[in-house]
Amino acid sequence: MDATSLTSSLFFVAIALIIALAIFFIVHVLLSRRNTRPSGPNILEGFQGPAKGVSSIPCGQESSHVTNILDIFADKMPTTEEGSPDLSEFKEIMSKMCCMKHDLMSASQSVQSMLYVPYNNTHDRENPADTVARCFTKSMPVRDLDITFGTWKERGLVLINRMCTSYKLLSSDSERVTKHFNALWSDVFDIAKNVCSPPEEGPAPGSPRDPKGFTPESVGELGSYNGYY
Repeated sequence: MDATSLTSSLFFVAIALIIALAIFFIVHVLLSRRNTRPSGPNILEGFQGPAKGVSSIPCGQESSHVTNILDIFADKMPTTEEGSPDLSEFKEIMSKMCCMKHDLMSASQSVQSMLYVPYNNTHDRENPADTVARCFTKSMPVRDLDITFGTWKERGLVLINRMCTSYKLLSSDSERVTKHFNALWSDVFDIAKNVCSPPEEGPAPGSPRDPKGFTPESVGELGSYNGYY
């Protein structure tokens, strides 16, 4: 190989290396920009908060009350066969409330976290994902919302009483668990009442020709009718 051919070969090799480095740099920049979450010293945290990975239960990061409850049971073992299943169901109820809060407060207004929470006929009136979906469409009557949250609370308090016996909790610990659970329930319920239920008053008639209520003068002074027919 003469000097001209060697020089030409080295030139093309150099060009190929420069192109490869440029491609590597572009790919690196594009991949690094895919991560839009701010990084902290220890963890990565999204703007709305990740649904999984922060707490030992899904969406548990949405409430400090969940952390306080789980800390009480962290170093305790059940003394009955029902203790462990009761705690698992209790965590499931707390997870549903937290995931509901996560979805209702999300800027995307879509069912994301609640979509992965399983249905349990012991304490669920309907599929949990359907409950949140009805909230976003404002088609959840106040009565249905009361029943859903009332069932969660009633079952949660029953499980607390059983777990206090199985895990041999002190009276102070039992009161703390009940207090934190009620606070979690009230927090999520208040959010749901503002988001889920339709407005109580219907829209005002938009035209003089729209049908309106009318009371004749002849019956205006009469009292209420208490008969059967």
